[in-house]
Amino acid sequence: MTDTTASAATCVGESKCIFTLTPEQRNALLSSQDEVALDPSLVESIRGTFEKEGYVLVRGLLDEQVQRNLCKAGEELSKSTSYSPKSFSVVEFGPAFNVEEKVFRDTSLNSTIPALVGKILLGIDDTHKTPTKESILSLRLLKDAFMAKGKEEKHCGWHVDDTFFWPTNSSSAGVNVWIALDEIPAKYGGGMAVSPRSHTAEWREKAYTTIGSIPSLPPEGITPSTISIGQTCEMASLNPEMNASIEASKLEFDYQPGDCLFCHRWLFHRSVLINEEGLAHYGNNSALKRYTVRYERSNAQLLRGLCLEPCILMNPDNTGRSLDEVCQHDGPFYPRCWPPLDNDARRDQESEMERLAKEVLPEAQIKKGKLMADFREDKLAYGN
Repeated sequence: MTDTTASAATCVGESKCIFTLTPEQRNALLSSQDEVALDPSLVESIRGTFEKEGYVLVRGLLDEQVQRNLCKAGEELSKSTSYSPKSFSVVEFGPAFNVEEKVFRDTSLNSTIPALVGKILLGIDDTHKTPTKESILSLRLLKDAFMAKGKEEKHCGWHVDDTFFWPTNSSSAGVNVWIALDEIPAKYGGGMAVSPRSHTAEWREKAYTTIGSIPSLPPEGITPSTISIGQTCEMASLNPEMNASIEASKLEFDYQPGDCLFCHRWLFHRSVLINEEGLAHYGNNSALKRYTVRYERSNAQLLRGLCLEPCILMNPDNTGRSLDEVCQHDGPFYPRCWPPLDNDARRDQESEMERLAKEVLPEAQIKKGKLMADFREDKLAYGN
C-alpha cells in the first residue's frame, strides 16, 4: 500500500491511492489567505488521481477533535436506534438535519471535507463569498446517512447510487464521500470496495442498463413502467458476466477511523461482507460504523417524473429544478457548504434547516410512505 504525499505523482494502475495530509495542509484547506494556500502540486496530484481513477482516499483530513466527536456520535446512534446487528442497517438518513446531535451537520457542511470536494476535486472558485448571492456556482449537500454494518445474509453488489441516494439527473457528476468511523481491515471484510476507472469504462452504459441506473432513464424520468425497485444491488444475479468483470478490478482498503474515501458519482462500488475471520474478530454483535455524504454542484437538476424527494413531495413544481432553485423557493433542502458562508448566513441556514426538520420533513415522510405503496401497486399493474 502506497501513501502519497504532496510531492508524489498521481497513482496509476492498481496501486492504492492514499494521500495523508499534514495539519498545516488541513488548515490551508479552510483558509482564505493566499499565503497559506495549498501546494499546487498537491492539489493537482489529488485532483488528477480522482479524475483518472475515480477515487482518492485521504487520511488526516479531519481534525482530531472532529473525528472523536463523529465517532462518539456514531456510537450513541448505534445504541439509541433500533436495528438488527445481523444486517447492514441504515441507522439514520439525513443526520445533518438532526436538531439534537449536530456533529454530522458540522462535519458535512463546515469541515475540511466539503472544502476538499469544492476546492480540489470540483474546482469551485472560493474567491466570491457573497452569502446571499446564488448566481455563482457553489457546492451543496445532496444526501447524507449514518450506517452500521453487522453480520448479514447478503450485501449490496456492484452499483452506482440510485435515485433514492442520488436524485439528480445524469448530466451531473458529484462526489460521494465514505467516512470510516471504525478500524476496518480489508482481511476481515466489512468495508467498501471500488472498481477503479469504472466511471469512464467502456462497459459502463451496459452496466447502468442492467441495474436500471439513472443514465438509462428516459428524459421524462421515472414513470410507472420504468420503476426498478430492488435492482440496484443485484448486478450478480442480473448479469453474472458483467459482475465477474467488475469483480476482477475490485480494490479494498485497510480503513482507519477518520479515513475519507472520495468517489466519483459514476464509480462502481459495493459493500463487503464481514467474513468468518472478521466475525470472530469483531464478535457476533459487530456494528461497523460509517458516515456517507453526497455532494453536488448547485446547478445540478433534480430528476423528473415520479420521485421520493421531500422537496418534490411538498412542492411538485420542484421537479427538474436545480438545487439552487429549490433552496431559493423552499429553503435549504440542499444546504450550501462551499464556498463557506459567513457566520450570519450560516446561522440563518441552520435555523432554516431546523425549521424544515421540525415542520416539513415529517409531513414529507408521510407522503413518501403513501407514494411507495402506490409504486408497488403500479408495478403489479404493469406485471413487473
